[in-house]
Amino acid sequence: MSSHETHRDIHESSLEDTKDKEAFNNENVNEIYEPIEFTEDDNRRVLRKIDLVVLPLASLVYFCQYLDKRGLSFAAIFGLKKDLHLQGQDYSWASSIFYFGTLASQFLSIKILHMFSVRVYVGATVVLWGGVMMAQAAPQNAGDLLALRFLLGLMEGSAYPAFVILISFWYRKAEHPARFAALYGADIVAQGLGGLFLYGLSSIKGSLAGWRIAMLIAGGLSIVIGLGFSYLVPTDAKNAWFLTERDRQIAVDRVALEHASAQSKEWKWDQFWDTMKDPRFYLTIIWSFCLCACTVLNFGTLILNGLGYSTFITTVLQLPACGMQLVCLGLAVLACKYYPNRRGYIQAAFAIIPLLGSILLQVLPFENKWPLAGALWLTTCNHAIVITNLSIISSNIKGHTRKTLFSSFYYVGYATGSIVGPQLYFDKEAPLYRTAMRSISGLYGAYIVTMLLFTFMCKWENARRDKLAAEGNQDAIARPATGYDNESDVKDLSFRYVL
Repeated sequence: MSSHETHRDIHESSLEDTKDKEAFNNENVNEIYEPIEFTEDDNRRVLRKIDLVVLPLASLVYFCQYLDKRGLSFAAIFGLKKDLHLQGQDYSWASSIFYFGTLASQFLSIKILHMFSVRVYVGATVVLWGGVMMAQAAPQNAGDLLALRFLLGLMEGSAYPAFVILISFWYRKAEHPARFAALYGADIVAQGLGGLFLYGLSSIKGSLAGWRIAMLIAGGLSIVIGLGFSYLVPTDAKNAWFLTERDRQIAVDRVALEHASAQSKEWKWDQFWDTMKDPRFYLTIIWSFCLCACTVLNFGTLILNGLGYSTFITTVLQLPACGMQLVCLGLAVLACKYYPNRRGYIQAAFAIIPLLGSILLQVLPFENKWPLAGALWLTTCNHAIVITNLSIISSNIKGHTRKTLFSSFYYVGYATGSIVGPQLYFDKEAPLYRTAMRSISGLYGAYIVTMLLFTFMCKWENARRDKLAAEGNQDAIARPATGYDNESDVKDLSFRYVL
């Protein structure tokens, strides 16, 4: 594949790390590149280099994020509840309050992502959340724990919308599902191998409780990875230290041709109002609310432990769940590859798997321990859904202000759902939490309906634009872009939505 298209230069930045912010603030979207030709071999070579640097570092951040979250559930079965005298719904609130912090961070990220590059923003927040994670070794009562959990959510939540934007800057639309799968695959590894790691640390006997040691080490690991991310990930493709000068331009061109939007510090009010009037914006918030209210993240260990399994067996029983999640993740990536314009239908189909698990947890008798464990594993299989709907947002939303709003408010829904979800688990209903499972079943049903509605709306808009093009509207003809721009998908009639 070759291109003779012209392209706009987004950043005039030096390679020195100390000038990242200056480079970001001195963007010039009006300067034009000289045309460049590149072949499919060039494209694959550049993609491989990006995958070897950007993707592993981003995945390590996700690994730390999930490890930090898992820390609470393992601490719960290794004495945290007893040591801090947690009673009633205290543990549920310790899980929920994390997401109050995440919710607050989304409103901050809308502004900050217009001020700093993704690399600086993510690196700083990872270091900060590592420090808060280490501080979680110190609480002496429920109040201390709740305060620290709020701060941890405030720090960690900031990174979520940044990664949606990061993937859209570096990768083509068809490449998005596999790259989000790599990030969430790191989550699954943290759930499995990280669970064993936390189990080993939490089992330490000494003057300091094992779960406190686990918090210290997991937090220290996050700090190291945050510093590495800040140092090694470029601000954008134009100053990528691991690419040659020609490869840098290819890295920009290959994405820009697909109507990718430029990173920009300028706030666009027209994009704000277009977003507020767009029903699809509110549908994405409903998706994330439903998915996150369905989480069994902090209660899976309690369910298995409550079925009579020891702490070690409870830890080991996380591994089959991880295997099933990885299989679903791989199948979702393959489905998106072979059916590239069916992402809405693909994730609606994958939602049936955890829906079935939640139903089985309601109807199976308590005596059926292994079938109940299998039902729990099915209920954890929602990563395939998440990576597909994140790829829909990153592929379909154009314009920096609009994309920031979509990705930030997606995580507003995420945080709200994650606040509500733990409150559905009533302590008196342990270990099977029937009320929570009934709610999860209903939420997955709502998710499937809203996803199909979003898909229909995008399909209708594509058909409307095709009709305009057929009637002679030159602006509506589907064509490759001439470079990066900051025009929204609403205004760019040549843009077509991925279904």
